Amino acid sequence: MPEQVSPFWSFRLVHYHHGHHAGNFADVFKHVALYGLLAALNRKDRPWCYLETHAGAGLYDLNSPGAVRTGEWRDGIGRFCDSGTLVQGQRSEKVPALLVDFLEGVAAMNPGGALSRYPGSPEVARSLARSDDRLVLCEKVAAVAGDLRQQFAGDRRVIVHVRDGYEAHSLLPPAERRGLVLVDPPFERADEFEAVADFLRRALARFAGGVYAVWYPLKNRHAAARFERRAAVLATRSPLCLTLDTGAVGAGQLRVCALLILNAPFGFAQAFDPVGHWLARTLAQGPRAAYTVRHVSTAVPDRAQAPSSP
Repeated sequence: MPEQVSPFWSFRLVHYHHGHHAGNFADVFKHVALYGLLAALNRKDRPWCYLETHAGAGLYDLNSPGAVRTGEWRDGIGRFCDSGTLVQGQRSEKVPALLVDFLEGVAAMNPGGALSRYPGSPEVARSLARSDDRLVLCEKVAAVAGDLRQQFAGDRRVIVHVRDGYEAHSLLPPAERRGLVLVDPPFERADEFEAVADFLRRALARFAGGVYAVWYPLKNRHAAARFERRAAVLATRSPLCLTLDTGAVGAGQLRVCALLILNAPFGFAQAFDPVGHWLARTLAQGPRAAYTVRHVSTAVPDRAQAPSSP
């Protein structure tokens, strides 16, 4: 049996500061899915490698001026709070166990009870890493990479690279020959989808059997659909697309995001389905909130059926 592990961001082309958006609905959706993917890898004793192309910080202060100013976390992880205290899920048939596990991990990072800190993806991954698993984190902003190194100092499982994450394909394949690659760019480039697709092409040529998870905002549905079809052409089997729509009605704000998963672990879509629907209900900001999952086809949809922008 595997050993026990410890418990543990508007889309515009501008400079992105993730700390201002940490813990919002998109973060919670992405991180719960990441938790589920790594938990699935833990079903086997063999070690895995986690590679993240745009790591960001490992831990975020929800009391920072930026986080207080945007307040986005209140409609994200804040939905799981009661009077500022994180409510850990009850282990029952009503609350998916995976979500309970994730919330318990976040609570462990807030020992005083009041929610003030929220984990970034690197910390979520570390919470599931066993003694033989590895984390390879790429972050091109030297100051942020320095903070990561300080946070993970002494943990021999973690390596931090100060480099452009789109060059991280050169780090593949991992010695473990199994693992997960998270691609979570800031989408501050006009050609971000093209850059992600090119990275996937290079990475899959070196590590075809790895699990790849790509987070992206759904503001331009046509651009997203083109990217999804290109990724499907690269994949050996049809990728999964998980989508969370909060149903928010305000113009200009991010309300829908997606996670494209290549080589998803067996049974992941079915296992995550109740979690996705639970998140859609809890994180809803309007009556049309929804969680959807589908397999991506390489076929171009008819014009009448083409997806429209929200």
